[in-house]
Amino acid sequence: MADRAKAEVVWDLFGVNIAQQGRGFYVPLELLAIVRGVVELDPDQLLDPDVKTVQYKRSSHDLARRIAVGAEIETSALVGAIDGDRALDTLHALTSSLLVEIPGRRSAPTWFNAHLYPFVGELIHYDAVYRRGKAGPWIERYTFRDGGGWAYNVLRNDPDNERRKATAAGLRELVADSRTPLGRVAESLKAHDSAPNSNEVYSDESEGETVVFDNISPWPEHLRRGVKYIVTRTSVPKATRIESLMHWVPYCLARHQLHLSRHSLNLDREVVFIDFSRDASALRRRSQNALDGFRKDIVNALVERARQKASAAESSVDREKYERLARPSTSSTGSPRSFFSESLAAVGALNSTAGRRHFTFKPPMLEAIVAATLEPGHEVEFFAFCRKIFEEYGIVIDERTASEHNLTIDVDGSEFRRNAVAFRDRLLATGLLTHYSDTTSIVHGEHR
Repeated sequence: MADRAKAEVVWDLFGVNIAQQGRGFYVPLELLAIVRGVVELDPDQLLDPDVKTVQYKRSSHDLARRIAVGAEIETSALVGAIDGDRALDTLHALTSSLLVEIPGRRSAPTWFNAHLYPFVGELIHYDAVYRRGKAGPWIERYTFRDGGGWAYNVLRNDPDNERRKATAAGLRELVADSRTPLGRVAESLKAHDSAPNSNEVYSDESEGETVVFDNISPWPEHLRRGVKYIVTRTSVPKATRIESLMHWVPYCLARHQLHLSRHSLNLDREVVFIDFSRDASALRRRSQNALDGFRKDIVNALVERARQKASAAESSVDREKYERLARPSTSSTGSPRSFFSESLAAVGALNSTAGRRHFTFKPPMLEAIVAATLEPGHEVEFFAFCRKIFEEYGIVIDERTASEHNLTIDVDGSEFRRNAVAFRDRLLATGLLTHYSDTTSIVHGEHR
């Protein structure tokens, strides 16, 4: 009952199950698994807004994942799949190099916590676990907690029909069979998976139950536009587009979660101070304090929503279960709060996964931001780009933007100037900026 009550409060506030276990890269992994599964079942249904219940196929890739982590594999599963120990060692070296890195993980993952990076369509897979009372792997949600379903629901309910079609076409290309040597190896291994029912049609009831809150948060729209720009940027390799999706999608959900929390508390739109400097400064302290405050906002929003549900409860039993959640505690608010900060840390939007943290953009996240913000083939002057990401995302980096919005009261303008130079240099190093002179630098979504 307690777990159900917590889930009800989370869903009521965010419109989707947000939990620490489904943080970070698990969100886009789930999204791509749904996209791939829909395409395998019926490509014409991809992002179809008229489908009441999304249906798709699921595969576990459990053999490849068990090989990757060196798990013990029953002999029957290896017969006919792998010829000898040397072949097994080679496949272990290959598959272990394809695992998605989960920052902050303190021990080697079990196979069902290990997921293959979806560089090619044949590597995409769903979640799987060992089910109690069942022999062998079983296709079932474990780390996939509906974040990917939220993203799929947002994309398929895009009010811009032409954009939705373009996004569907771009996603279909990304998840299609690559027919490369890596793809053929992945398909061969998948044919020997132990998990049953991989060819059965799965009806995803929870995807259709998602509430997007378009009327409250700008982030569903940011997600739609950004995904469309990323998947249609055909001048860059598919692997680069996949990596941008892997970073942009969870970033959008984490920011959406924060926006909904602050809106429910009647707080102003959040301002995110991004620190690119190497040393401690007043700007960094501002960024650190903002992160701490945002985490508290999420906790306070959950507590307040529990109070509201307790007040509206029609029975003493319901009122009591919500009242127990109407105070901050790790058990009631820790998981959603951790989803926010650990998702940002995973994608490189925080400096680290632990310790005193602040907002920044590591290179892959920086590339994702640029790719999601600028239309393919378009470019913009550096300070105009800084202004654009403030107007759209509430991100502050440079002195001009900070001064225009009275954000230099407790941070000297010179720190913002140095921060802007560091930001420009990082864009230049990643090939996303062309520096013509001291006064002219151009940001573009394609590497040069």
